[in-house]
Amino acid sequence: MFLVIAAMAVLAVTSADAATKENNDWRIVIKSAATVDGPRVRLGDVADFYGNLPAETKRDLSQVELWNAPPRGRKAISVNRTKLKVILKHYLGDMISNCVLPATLTIQSGGKVMSGAELQRVVVKVLTPHARAFDGNYKFRDFKLPDHLFYSDEMDSLKVQMPRNLKPGNNSFRMEIVSVDGQVLRNLSGSVFMDLWKPVPCPVRPLNRKEILTPDLITWKNQNMAHMGDRAWDGKGGPWRVRVPIGTGQPIMKSSIEPAPVIARGDKVSLVFQSAHLRLTTPVESLEDGGVGQTITVRNLQTKRKVIAKVLNAQTVSVR
Repeated sequence: MFLVIAAMAVLAVTSADAATKENNDWRIVIKSAATVDGPRVRLGDVADFYGNLPAETKRDLSQVELWNAPPRGRKAISVNRTKLKVILKHYLGDMISNCVLPATLTIQSGGKVMSGAELQRVVVKVLTPHARAFDGNYKFRDFKLPDHLFYSDEMDSLKVQMPRNLKPGNNSFRMEIVSVDGQVLRNLSGSVFMDLWKPVPCPVRPLNRKEILTPDLITWKNQNMAHMGDRAWDGKGGPWRVRVPIGTGQPIMKSSIEPAPVIARGDKVSLVFQSAHLRLTTPVESLEDGGVGQTITVRNLQTKRKVIAKVLNAQTVSVR
């Protein structure tokens, strides 16, 4: 029986070699991972054919048997490039020069296999709705995923779960291989980097300390939020003033600005004391600048006592 199979393999390769001798516009690309259903690994199980090859030649080459398939239910086996080249040279002869070989070929009997590219597409499909919720242009890159994923049963499926909300920058997630009855068979982890470009306020000229931010001093430029986190000012609220100098075109950070003072040092304002049953008002002098919501030191004009009070507006501070 073995002699018959060997003879058929030689005949197939000889026929294919003759058909392609004057045609070099084709390639046999060996997969990095594959599954087989029969007792022997055939070239068609582990290879894709590209280029100008007649259909009959492809069929003949696909039937070339290479080695015994691994036992079903066992761990997948791997063949490195060096060993793979020796085997293919033995069966294909000079046609080996038209073969593109991976660093390693991994084979499993039965089930199915998902390539790294297919796995990446599944992850992107899951993450895309979350990314669209951001107001900006996004891009996924630097995927850290298995090179391939074997399933023991063709009915098994993959579920991708985000452990926390998607954010600009690096994101980790969990993957589960689930059986048809919902049982989790394996857990895997992965990660992806998301770039997110959004318009960020930047000064049109250098801004000095204590300068008030006004609309005419600001332009908007796209910045990658993956490298800025939530540190950038969103352009809202105010009024604001510059806390530390900012150069032309630099993103304005939250830490670079502070509420613009509505009360200046030396201003005379009213200090309000409010409790459940009592409200008192007394005139005070501000000893420092302060914006709405900030706390400043004021001095009671009658008792000369200093008090820490919260700025309510340009005329009023309060203490509880």
